[in-house]
Amino acid sequence: MTAYRTTALVMLAVFLMIYALGAALYIHQARLDVQRELDGVAGLALALGPPSTLPAAAVSALRHLHPADEAAPAGTAPDRFRQWLVDGAGPRTIHGWRLDPADEVAEIWEGFLLVSLAYGLGLVLCFLALFQVVRRGVRPLWDLAAAMDQIAGGRLDARLPRQGVRELDALARRFNHMAGALQAEQDTVRRLLHELLQLQDRERAHIARVLHDDLGQYLTGIRAQARSWLYDPDLGEHQRRQARDLERHCATVQRHFRHLLQDLHPLVMEQLGLASAIRHLAEQWQRLSGLRCELALDERLPALSGEQQTHLYRFLQEALNNVSRHAHASHARLAVVCSAGRLQVDVRDDGVGSAQLMARAGLGLRSMRERARCLGGRVQFFSAEGRGTRIRLSVPLPAAVPVPGDPS
Repeated sequence: MTAYRTTALVMLAVFLMIYALGAALYIHQARLDVQRELDGVAGLALALGPPSTLPAAAVSALRHLHPADEAAPAGTAPDRFRQWLVDGAGPRTIHGWRLDPADEVAEIWEGFLLVSLAYGLGLVLCFLALFQVVRRGVRPLWDLAAAMDQIAGGRLDARLPRQGVRELDALARRFNHMAGALQAEQDTVRRLLHELLQLQDRERAHIARVLHDDLGQYLTGIRAQARSWLYDPDLGEHQRRQARDLERHCATVQRHFRHLLQDLHPLVMEQLGLASAIRHLAEQWQRLSGLRCELALDERLPALSGEQQTHLYRFLQEALNNVSRHAHASHARLAVVCSAGRLQVDVRDDGVGSAQLMARAGLGLRSMRERARCLGGRVQFFSAEGRGTRIRLSVPLPAAVPVPGDPS
């Protein structure tokens, strides 16, 4: 129930109680007045004598006294109201006069109606004033609720305007101070997370280059040496078999080594571009996960900086890894297209889905959100039980002309 309805019901109950008490006091006083009038006209009837001894004009001018043989005048007050005032007793007769307080009761009834009308009009005006006051008082609370919803939705720049009421203005200032402190803290966290992601990517790239230049060369040399032993006539069959095993093991290590390097840092992106790196990522994911991946890649991708390309690649990598690890899917669909001045990324799977996806979000989804923010875009997650999961990333593109994607 709203604040206005609650206050209005309380005020209505109070007004009805006051009205009932006032009506009871009014009727009690009216009964006393009617009784005094009847006592007064009774004495007058005793003093005047029978109506027949008086002129007709004088008889008709008297109040509350009427000849007993004449019909009683019709009253304008309700019978129930008249009974309350005269205790239910009928007209009295003295010396041929009928004591009838009908005109007094009618006057009291008219006064009661006027007082009730004035009271009702005051009640309506009070409720109108109450509505205006409550509406003005509740509006800042609605503004506060809207600002809190904005903050809950991630818009930490929401602020409340100055208020005309001192208490509400103090509340608005405290809220704005809280929102400003929260925004500053989140900006700090985002900056640190951004720097952490950059540091992580740089360390990965450094480790990948070191492994590729050093360990990779050693593995290649060992494999070449083992293969050369196969053609050495001085070696026996047992030594040749050992050389073949060594060469095969080196090939296995090199294959896993290439996968590790690709996870650490996509060297193919540096050599052949973003489009080739995305194709290579989809192919490698299919081989390692055993799942089918439908790739829809725009032939022309925008010219992104090296940092932006890394963020986009890591975003796609994390999205596909989540499919293979958690979705229990049979296939996935990856689309990277340019449309209406935006880079649109869509990753879908036919897995089990989860209605509590964001409630159970781990570091992977949080890092995807941060990478989307670093790209200047917006990411949305859609998931439902038994209907799979969909991830949509939309990145606004600068006015620069797109460069051709890798045709290979």
